[in-house]
Amino acid sequence: MVPDLTNSSSGRETLLGKDPNQDNHPTTELLVYTRQKSHANREQPHLVQDQSAFPRPDPDLLTDKHKPGNTSDSQPISITHLPSTPQSNVFSNLDIPIANRKGVRKCTIHPIVKYLSYHRLSENYKAFTSKISHLVIPRNIQEALGHPNWKVAVMEEMNALAKNKTWVVDKLPKGKKTVGCKWVFTNKCRADGSLERHKARLVAKGFTQTYGLDYQETFAPVAKINTIRILLSVAVNINWPLHQLDIKNAFLNGNLEEEVFMDPPPGFEGEFKNGKVCKLVKSLYGLKQSPRAWFEKFGKVVRRFGYNQSQGDHTLFFKHSSGGKKAILIVYVDDIIMTGDDIEEIRRLKQLLAQEFEVKDLGDLKHNYFSYGQLGNDMAGPTRR
Repeated sequence: MVPDLTNSSSGRETLLGKDPNQDNHPTTELLVYTRQKSHANREQPHLVQDQSAFPRPDPDLLTDKHKPGNTSDSQPISITHLPSTPQSNVFSNLDIPIANRKGVRKCTIHPIVKYLSYHRLSENYKAFTSKISHLVIPRNIQEALGHPNWKVAVMEEMNALAKNKTWVVDKLPKGKKTVGCKWVFTNKCRADGSLERHKARLVAKGFTQTYGLDYQETFAPVAKINTIRILLSVAVNINWPLHQLDIKNAFLNGNLEEEVFMDPPPGFEGEFKNGKVCKLVKSLYGLKQSPRAWFEKFGKVVRRFGYNQSQGDHTLFFKHSSGGKKAILIVYVDDIIMTGDDIEEIRRLKQLLAQEFEVKDLGDLKHNYFSYGQLGNDMAGPTRR
């Protein structure tokens, strides 16, 4: 007959015939083994208090793998069952350490100083730094316009933009936003550190552009260093001449496919009345799509001259004449290297490029600077420095 447990204060008391919360409840210790990974941090055996007494397991019911000593990565833990305590004191005696991981600070080998010292530089480097340090760069357009030499550089840039028809003055349509612009000033020096000229550049703030609205694709191929090395090696071994060209204001030659509006150039806002802005027709330095627009324009021009574009490196163009002679050119942004045994074709290509772009013929590549580095000349031919 099953006893009635409905009116009992405790089902356990009815089944066992005694109060489970009696004070003389015996303390039971049970040795258990926990499965741990071989590389894990092993904890020390600890004492665990439980609110209720657990029945002691029958050793005969344990399988072989659960018996003590049958696993190499097991660790005994002594668990003691004590009489029940109030709920508020269950975890009061637990002393669980908190893992605080502190990083190890690495100190520099040499102390950091708050001044600039030149005492470790060689005499040549000291002379070079002293030559550069006296060149002052204006901080804004107002300072540049107040200096005669810098004002000439600014006006040269504005004249180049006007000659190239980079923009047209127009009203800003509703729903459109403008791209900001700023002036960037620098001093262009020669290889010996002497000043060549002051340079001012109007740069668009391309970071304010929005993808899908005023620009799409931005990728433009750049000549691979391995291609340049192979071309130079072939030219030296076959004794081909090496010529270098520089395209002035290269990025200003690209045609824009997107509709881009730009703020008036700083310092020339008076020329834009009634809130009119610049509607860009050609690409401008700083725009996200400028490198791509320039290379597409250059590639179309060179292919129109009868040159083939390499599929291994899209910046390499070549042409074979009827007599078996060859003319090769490679472009690295705005620097061009030309070589081959067809001297007449190379001369003709220089003239054709000068009709399309503003080209600066730098002559022989032996002692000129290329975007890849400086090239010198010795008995074995050009070498990179």
